[in-house]
Amino acid sequence: MSSAVFDDTTQEDTYLITEDGLPLALTIIQPKNQAVKAVVQVVHGILEHRLRYRHLAFFLAKNGFAVVLSDNRGHGDSVDKKNPLGQMPSVKRMVKDQLKITQFIDDRFPNAAVYLYGHSYGSVLARLYLQNNDDKITKLLLTGTLHYQKKAKYGVMLALCADVLAGKKSYSWILKKLSNFGSTDKTWLTNDEIEIAKALRDPRMLPGYNNIGVTTLWESIRRLNDISFFACQNPELPILSITGAEDVSITGGKRGLVDTKKTLNKIGYRKVEMLDFPHMKHEVINEVDQDLVYQAILDFFVK
Repeated sequence: MSSAVFDDTTQEDTYLITEDGLPLALTIIQPKNQAVKAVVQVVHGILEHRLRYRHLAFFLAKNGFAVVLSDNRGHGDSVDKKNPLGQMPSVKRMVKDQLKITQFIDDRFPNAAVYLYGHSYGSVLARLYLQNNDDKITKLLLTGTLHYQKKAKYGVMLALCADVLAGKKSYSWILKKLSNFGSTDKTWLTNDEIEIAKALRDPRMLPGYNNIGVTTLWESIRRLNDISFFACQNPELPILSITGAEDVSITGGKRGLVDTKKTLNKIGYRKVEMLDFPHMKHEVINEVDQDLVYQAILDFFVK
């Protein structure tokens, strides 16, 4: 465990041991000289890691929020011999890890509200988290909101075949190509060329997933429309989705966003708001006009 103190915030790096022994890497950033208004639990997207959210975390901490960043299992520093880089063993396991982090937050910050924030694939895990656990959080923020895709069931079938034929821990070039992993084209992320260059140079970014990792990815997306599995214990949960209008392939564009909202409404959530910023791509918090997004996030958290 390590820690650092700045003028108005503190940062602590630690590990949280899961039930199966995996050390989940956490970074806790919080205000130094003011009471914590709430705790933001961040779930990152595919192929990335927790440290890409430090800038947002410091912004929120300076405005009174504690932020808990974590590397998803098989990403960044959340690895061991049984869970190497690029391996996500199951949807259940990925969601359980987030529940473990929520429990850590409850123990560390008793009586503080928990705001769950998921980006891209993290937005998928965050929505699956809701199935039986929406009473554990007070607000839900989504960015780069990945929409349900009918082809997900075919992706699962193909990935399962690869699991059987080549092994769960093998890497299928077909799955890699179909999932568009390993591409050096990062222009879809943001309009900010500096941020694109950072992503390309970042040694912590993954080139792809093994077969079981791809299976888990597609199975997660497939489950987004399994409405009967959502208990909806907290129908008044405020939910905000922030996307870029140029991120059509991920969000599904206007049609995909409408479908995402309708699904959440069908589940029973009444307070769903969608913001789709023009001239922005997938990583809205890393856009040229990121200040607009940061302010929208802050407004949502403080109201």
